[in-house]
Amino acid sequence: MGSREVEFYTVRDVVHVFANGFIPPISSTKSNTFLILSSSEESIRSPPQIHEDTPDFRYGLLQSTKTGIRLAQILPGSGNKGIAIKLIDSHVTGRDRTTYDALSYTWGDGARTKFIICNGRRLAVTSTLLEALQRFRDRSRVVTLWSDQICICQERVKERNNQVQMMGEIYRSARKVVVWLGEHYDDSKAGMQLADQLRNILRYRHFDDLRFCDLDAYGLPGRGHKKWKALAAVLRRPWFWRTWVVQEVVLNPNVEIVLGANMLTWEDLEGIVALLEGPIPKIWQVDQVFSIAELPFSRINRIRLRHRRLITSPTTPALPSTTFTTAWTEEPRILLEDDQADDPELLDLLLMSRGLGTTDPRDKVYALLGLGKHDIVPDYQTSPEDVFLEFAQHQIGSVTDIRSRKEQLGVEMGVNEREVRRAMVMLSCAGRQNQQRKLPSWVPDWTVNLGSRPLIFGLGKRYSAGGSKLGMLDYDFDVGLQLSGILLDTVHHVGSVLLDLDVPGDPHTLITEWWREAQQIAFERIARSPGSTLYLDAFEAMRRRLQLCKHGYYLDENRTQRRNSFLDDADLVPDAAHNVVQTLTLGPTRGRNMFASSTGYLGLVPHGTREGDVVFVVRGADVPYVLRQYEGGYELIGEAYVQGIMEGEGLGMSGLLTQDIVLR
Repeated sequence: MGSREVEFYTVRDVVHVFANGFIPPISSTKSNTFLILSSSEESIRSPPQIHEDTPDFRYGLLQSTKTGIRLAQILPGSGNKGIAIKLIDSHVTGRDRTTYDALSYTWGDGARTKFIICNGRRLAVTSTLLEALQRFRDRSRVVTLWSDQICICQERVKERNNQVQMMGEIYRSARKVVVWLGEHYDDSKAGMQLADQLRNILRYRHFDDLRFCDLDAYGLPGRGHKKWKALAAVLRRPWFWRTWVVQEVVLNPNVEIVLGANMLTWEDLEGIVALLEGPIPKIWQVDQVFSIAELPFSRINRIRLRHRRLITSPTTPALPSTTFTTAWTEEPRILLEDDQADDPELLDLLLMSRGLGTTDPRDKVYALLGLGKHDIVPDYQTSPEDVFLEFAQHQIGSVTDIRSRKEQLGVEMGVNEREVRRAMVMLSCAGRQNQQRKLPSWVPDWTVNLGSRPLIFGLGKRYSAGGSKLGMLDYDFDVGLQLSGILLDTVHHVGSVLLDLDVPGDPHTLITEWWREAQQIAFERIARSPGSTLYLDAFEAMRRRLQLCKHGYYLDENRTQRRNSFLDDADLVPDAAHNVVQTLTLGPTRGRNMFASSTGYLGLVPHGTREGDVVFVVRGADVPYVLRQYEGGYELIGEAYVQGIMEGEGLGMSGLLTQDIVLR
């Protein structure tokens, strides 16, 4: 290795090595190629023992608040001997920087109940970090790692703020990122054995399209075998559900995933998942991952590929086709540095990582700062609610700023401006349906999974309920979010059956109950509904527009059908026409109920909507919203689908005047 130095040893050195039971490493596998420093008598000495009277470690100040970092040098050892590290100062950039590997792992419950020796003193760490340090320690050499838990003084808020702001550069500058999934449990050895089989198929047979009928031919276990379930459990380990891992694995080209004694590269796992689920789409769309049945690896990998421009946006030309294993060095340098490139902004990243968790709610935003465009400075003295509110205010403020500039030039603000689109997407992800924290109703709670797939993304075609002209859209600190539009109608009757994959019981029975309830609500109103025509009643028109079959299942005719994964439970995917997973994840009825308004409109509203709530059409918005009166204004409940007004028909109706409202 380039970082290893050659030194001569005395007889005393050799005797000391064998007397302490150290054996030189005998592995040439990639999983054991960690950053190793030169050996010396000091580096191979037995780790000091931790005693009750061992003083606690105290962090000093970093050499530089702009580029300074700490690195952990794990002193040699083996087995269950105590971990001892030397914490040194370095820089993330510059000639004086020390080469290091970055460790990615889960904190677990965050309790630091284990102890290691750090610079001769006692330092508390989590059990998961201790486990990782023991796994990556070398018998006879020093290993240099960066780990957030020990390289950042977590109790020093100012330092933590600065280091989090540098986090993207820290992972980008590492020699490689080493992912620790933990030790083996729940039959994970069998899962990793299957992963090795699939990796060999990819490497040596150049096979990229695995079908159920191919399993015997390639010596793979049959569908439903415990090895498939074991591999599924590995791919759903806690590490894959962390928001922080997105930045950690996206910014560095070299990522190794270690579970017990097994290792896979990120590219290995990418190819394996592609065999199991089929290749991911090559067009960047933020709504691609609203399927909660998708593996978390897939959504993380989509962001990683987008960062490399192997996934294009609908507005940018596609790159030449490439394989999963294309080296990062082959990426045109100018493409990665182009300031005009269509990089995902922070809102896109928040949507893509919505289902991933963090120990600290503020990290739902802060953990993505190294990837997206923003002007946010981390501040761990700010409450999570204020972090989310500040981000939402910024989205609205961007609309206000660009509108002001256009007005000075005498140009009208269009609804397709990027800033307007982002503000509308944000509103569609907010509402009481999607909140648990005490937030203004129009501010998304990024710690909660969306109750339903946002209608703003359309189903084959965008809606335009609010027309082509943007109305008032402004935020006042003392008042709230100010909007203009028309008050369409009042909710008169609404269903109660919740469609969701997590609802206990038979999912087919659940869909049948929902559909029967929807038909009952619509039955007495379809003839006089404003959404009915001479040839088609409103309920039938809605069914066809939302791509639902006559039994209430989502057909998804205009999208590429998701191939049944080898990791799916067989009973959840009976057939293409009555696909439970598709209906309860991407279907428009998930998290929504049928409703009828006072004047006969029919449609869908968020689960939890009450009689007396109102349907409001915001000028320039794609979809109408359900609002509830609240403290001199309204609170946002969520999006609505109303048959007969989704193309702007409601704006021209007599008696419906534009009015200004305030969301609180």
